[in-house]
Amino acid sequence: MKTTIRFLLLLYICPLIVGEEYLIKLKKSESIQSFLKSTKSQSLQIKDDIKNHIRERFTFGAFRALVIDLPNDMIEKLKKNPTISEIIPNLKVNAFANSSTYSELLTYSDKIIIQREAPRHLSRLSRRGQLPYDINNIDRYDNAFDYYFDAKYQGSSVNAYIIDTGIYKEHPEFEGRVKFAIDLTQEGPGDENGHGTHIAGIVGSKTFGVAKKVNIIDVKALDKKGQGQLSTILKALEFTIRHCKESVDKKCVANLSFGAIRTAIIDEAIKEAHNAGIVLVVAAGNSNIDACWNSPASSKDVITVGAFDDRTETIARFSNWGSCVDVFAPGVKVKSLSHINGSDVLLLSGTSMASPSVSGIAAILLDKGLNPKFVKSKIIESSTKNIFHQGTIMIKPNTPNLIVFNGIEKMDDSFEGARFPRIDFEGLINELKSYRVSVLDGSNMDNYSLGLDILNSSIIDSTTF
Repeated sequence: MKTTIRFLLLLYICPLIVGEEYLIKLKKSESIQSFLKSTKSQSLQIKDDIKNHIRERFTFGAFRALVIDLPNDMIEKLKKNPTISEIIPNLKVNAFANSSTYSELLTYSDKIIIQREAPRHLSRLSRRGQLPYDINNIDRYDNAFDYYFDAKYQGSSVNAYIIDTGIYKEHPEFEGRVKFAIDLTQEGPGDENGHGTHIAGIVGSKTFGVAKKVNIIDVKALDKKGQGQLSTILKALEFTIRHCKESVDKKCVANLSFGAIRTAIIDEAIKEAHNAGIVLVVAAGNSNIDACWNSPASSKDVITVGAFDDRTETIARFSNWGSCVDVFAPGVKVKSLSHINGSDVLLLSGTSMASPSVSGIAAILLDKGLNPKFVKSKIIESSTKNIFHQGTIMIKPNTPNLIVFNGIEKMDDSFEGARFPRIDFEGLINELKSYRVSVLDGSNMDNYSLGLDILNSSIIDSTTF
């Protein structure tokens, strides 16, 4: 079985390698200088200096790595170099998603504000129980939901780094709180995809956002196709660590709604960002497989977020699952901002849409003064337990039965004549057992999808992952 899976991995990964570029991770005791010195004693048979083949260098914390452009036979010789910890292809990385004043704020108490006619995903964050949904009249409850949030702590002392496709920062919903920081795609500022703007809107826009006063930092690492490379992600993490350290009066959270097949290099870079005091929130992935197959979702140093459908209170059929998932958040038909203009609202689905809700809650906890190293445990501890019917998780081993909650304890709102969908659990289980997922080349694989996409949200309404 392991041999078969390894073979499938190789077949899938080969088309995603960028030219003959490789990512080299050095041992912790080594430096790039010691690596260069050691190559002079190797019989690599390279006509010119190996320094001329280095495309990128990374140095942050104890992490040392570089991108090198060499033919495969030279790489095989380099694998014997004693300064090297790991060599992997510089793979592509993709985003995980499908592809004016909107509501009213009222004072509930001295400490709590109510957002009337709130988006469904926000309302679900501030209640313990299910929201009503009428499958025969899907618009019935469109303006019926309220979102309760802390009046004092809305993220103003926190930087939220959106490492994604860019952000339409001029959108009036951001109220001037978006700062363009760096473009690693050579496309320039802005968002030509929509994925990054939608996510930023969930983290911190006025109407659709969880942390409504957070400072949003645009780290553009994915292009208009929602794609990047592992080396680009390393550059984004390196920049985020440096920028966070320079922002001495701010705490930091980073949202990563993308992934690649599991690799120790990315996980070690993530660890350095975690050690620098950054709270990292990651989308679990949209392939309906164990999230432990993906990086950075597999890392213990992140908060990994799966998607659930708040209409049926079930894990979304596309969401990754397993022990590497920490908590679930709304991820089906989530409303947020468009990158096209300042008035359109987009409905997108995916774990990409689930993780920014948790990023927003993390920003609020940091704003309250919670130490970054305790944010993950606090979110898990505060979550709503045992909402998913056992029938929906019985074939998803070690999956937590936890839904994120924003901590505003109160009586849940009631709805007169509320309707809740009845779930055919037997049919659902049969559907999940036979579920097939598509990989990037359009072929199908039973049980496993090894894609490197931004957590695919093209399941429901839209075209981004």
